[in-house]
Order: sequence, then structure tokens, then C-alpha cells
Amino acid sequence: MVQTHIVTRFDKELSEIEALLVQMSDKVIVQMRESARALKHGDAELAEKVANADTVINNLEKTIDEKAIRLIALRQPMAEDLRSAVSTLKISQNLERMGDYAKTLSYRVRAVNDFSAMKPVLKRIAKMSNQVADMLDMVMVAYVNQDLEKAEEARLADEDINERTDAMFRELLTYMMENPRNIEPCTHLLFIAKNLERSGDQVKNIAEQVHYLVTGETFEN
Repeated sequence: MVQTHIVTRFDKELSEIEALLVQMSDKVIVQMRESARALKHGDAELAEKVANADTVINNLEKTIDEKAIRLIALRQPMAEDLRSAVSTLKISQNLERMGDYAKTLSYRVRAVNDFSAMKPVLKRIAKMSNQVADMLDMVMVAYVNQDLEKAEEARLADEDINERTDAMFRELLTYMMENPRNIEPCTHLLFIAKNLERSGDQVKNIAEQVHYLVTGETFEN
């Protein structure tokens, strides 16, 4: 009876942590979409809202980490239960970094808004940000359902982000060579594109955590 009570309590606490993790991912997805919209439309007010909301994501990470560490220390879970607890710690870190990247994008909105030549590039970067948000949504569904196939689909989608980033770099360098006035806004956009690539890498890392959670094996490329 006592053992059953302990197991039930552990499951309840772990479910609460996982629910917080999903809540955190939902907020990161909103941040990425809104930062993309702010960039595309030059909306400085929305960009500021994105930057300010990063505090909520950071606080969720702190809460998740505290609860997960306490759960591991007090309950001393084994095997699959331990993997679940450890995975929440790692995924929360991935999500926090993605929130930081969205915040950084929002900081650069005002810096590139006055350069009309950049408008087509802004639209493509906004599309990339939404694409990464879709990937995050997909991989978190895979996490909740422990769906290896969907996790792999999200992981492989990162290759397209990498290719788009490479193409964006080449395009922006061309703009910079054509006109010195383009150097400053293009530099900001290079940083944004690189951070989106890093966000894609975080999704890839989450997908690999899903693989570890389900199989108990570290993912190998």
C-alpha cells in the first residue's frame, strides 16, 4: 500500500512537471511567431512585448528545474521514470534558449525596419521563424505521445532550416557588397538568421531527447 502510494505520488508530480514543460513550449511558440510578425511588419510595440514576455519563460524553466531536481533527489526514480525526469531538465533548457533567440530577434526589429531593400528578406526570415515554431510544436507532440516517428520528422526538418540559413547568408553578403549602407541592417539580419538556425538545433536536441526517453539509448547520428 505504501509503495503504491509513493508510485502514484511520483507519477502525479512528474505529470505536473511535464504539463509545465508543455506550457513553456506553448509560450516559446507564441514568442517565435510574434517576433516573426514584429519583424515582418516592423512592429516595434509587438517586439517589445516579445522581449518582456521572456521573463515568463525563464521563470517556468526555473520552476521546472527545481521540481525535477527535487523529484529526483527525494523519489530516487529508476529506469524509465529517471529518464522522464532528466529529459524534462534538458528540454526546459532547450526551450529557454529558444525563448532567448526570439527575444534577441525582437531587439533587432527597429534596427532593420527603415531599410526598404530588406523587406523581401524580412518576409523570408519571418517565414523561417514560423517554420521553426511549427517544428517545435511537432516535436512537443512527439514528446507528449512518445512518438519516435514524429520526433524524427521534426529532427530531419532542421536540415531545411540549415539550407535556408546558408542561402540567406549568401544573399545578405551580396546586399552588403552592393551598397555599404546595407552593411548595418544586413549584419543584424545575419545574427537573426544564425539564431533561427540555432533554434532549429534546439528542436533537433529535443527530438533526440524523445528518442532517449522512449528507447533508453543516446541518439547517434
